[in-house]
Amino acid sequence: MTDKEKLQALIEKFANGNQQAFASIIGVPRSNISTWMHRGSITANGREAILDAFPQVSREWLMEGSSTASSYSPRSLREADLPMIVSASDSIHFSRRDLIPYFESCRASCGIVEQLENPEYINDYVLIPGVHARAAIPAEGDSMLPTIHDGDICLVGEEVQLDDISGQGIYLIVTTEGHCMFKRIYDEGRKSDHILALSENPAYVPHAKMLPKDELLHLYPLLHVVHSVEE
Repeated sequence: MTDKEKLQALIEKFANGNQQAFASIIGVPRSNISTWMHRGSITANGREAILDAFPQVSREWLMEGSSTASSYSPRSLREADLPMIVSASDSIHFSRRDLIPYFESCRASCGIVEQLENPEYINDYVLIPGVHARAAIPAEGDSMLPTIHDGDICLVGEEVQLDDISGQGIYLIVTTEGHCMFKRIYDEGRKSDHILALSENPAYVPHAKMLPKDELLHLYPLLHVVHSVEE
């Protein structure tokens, strides 16, 4: 089965034959579909976009015959033996969008937040079913016990602005001086030029800090904590 035939089959199944709709679903320009059709070849990025959008599509089926096919399917399999759709029991349904970048060197107590914006600092990826996050970073210290333990992996969301915060919550706070820490914060109000940053551990000194708002460089909400297991 050629790439053109595969593409036609995919468009028919998932977009009722509408190329524009299919392009929108997988997040590429309509012209990309036309180019793949004309050349009779789907690019590597195109294949990944399709698999991201439709995890039920067999990777082996889509990659068969491509320059990277040997990386995905045994040579003993014949193209005719490969189904386009795999059952839930035969496939793990996740995409690259589910993978969370892990930054080992960005410690929560003294890291440089710009690392989160630089792919070169990604050490690995973690996958937690049902959890989508901006980044995963290790925590240090005991100031946020019992919520966060030393060595826990903390998952943070996309950056937020102080004006977007209502109520209180735990955030990864990064200051203009380069300090990086998890604290429960309370906005003292629009008339105040400070926020109140509290530690969860009542034995931690200082238990609370007043941070000038103009020293806040970044705020990332804490979404999930993966507790470390001591051996």
